[in-house]
Amino acid sequence: MNSSVTRESSPPRAALGLLSPRPYPDGVSSAGYVHGYGTPEQERLVEQAEHWRHRLIRDGTHLAPGTRLLEVGCGVGAVLAVLGQEFPGVSLVGVDIEPKQLDFARGHLERAGVEAKLVEADALALPFADESFEHVWMMWFLEHVADPVAVLREAGRVLVPGGAITAIEVDYSTCRAGPSTPAIEALIRAMVAGMAASGWSDAGTRLPGWLREAGFRDVDEGERPYWWQNDDLAVQASYASDVLESALDALGQLPGTDEAELRAGLRDLRALVDQPGAGLGWVVHKSTAVR
Repeated sequence: MNSSVTRESSPPRAALGLLSPRPYPDGVSSAGYVHGYGTPEQERLVEQAEHWRHRLIRDGTHLAPGTRLLEVGCGVGAVLAVLGQEFPGVSLVGVDIEPKQLDFARGHLERAGVEAKLVEADALALPFADESFEHVWMMWFLEHVADPVAVLREAGRVLVPGGAITAIEVDYSTCRAGPSTPAIEALIRAMVAGMAASGWSDAGTRLPGWLREAGFRDVDEGERPYWWQNDDLAVQASYASDVLESALDALGQLPGTDEAELRAGLRDLRALVDQPGAGLGWVVHKSTAVR
């Protein structure tokens, strides 16, 4: 296995920044990633990709051996590792603006036995020639960028004619729990407000329109409503709570929020599994399109 990291010079406009400011109208926020780049957060991202391996990454994806695939915003290489394991023979390249993530990705991919080229680069200025890839992949990425359509247009530039794109995003406002509590509702409102202030809380719902505006055709909106109950609920409530807890410090700084109430919401969310007939759900879009 051989995973290399290449650093390309490009304007420092892009970063992965959940709940961070969005000051640049033509790019990705340059502020820090709210979850941090420490090892615990990097390992959480690996667990997150594993969590979605079968139900979202693998399901509905068709990649022939020899396909040249670029993941934009590859982060710690977690999704690249899943793609490489699930679709042997695919030629993988990942780009990210944050060198700490790429350093972790190199080791993770080696441990996973997946070969990929990693490049430090701006999503708005990909260092590849036109028509370099048959497939572009983005997952939980466009919600963080200031101009998703511009990023998608740049992705289209490096796709061959007839090449495909897969983009996966969630609409945070669709998150609901039942039975709910005032603290859970406060936690959901804070999550939506934080993403709306810094990125796109409704990226999933907007995604198909962004793809069309960027010039893609044959858009399959790929709406996937999830409602988890019974055995699935324990796993999903824990997953959602871990994601929210990793951003709790930032959420607690939002106007009108109370950290104690948010922590109570986390406790209530984790305790959903003990409530008869309880459920938790949200809507994800796994949208695909053709250049």
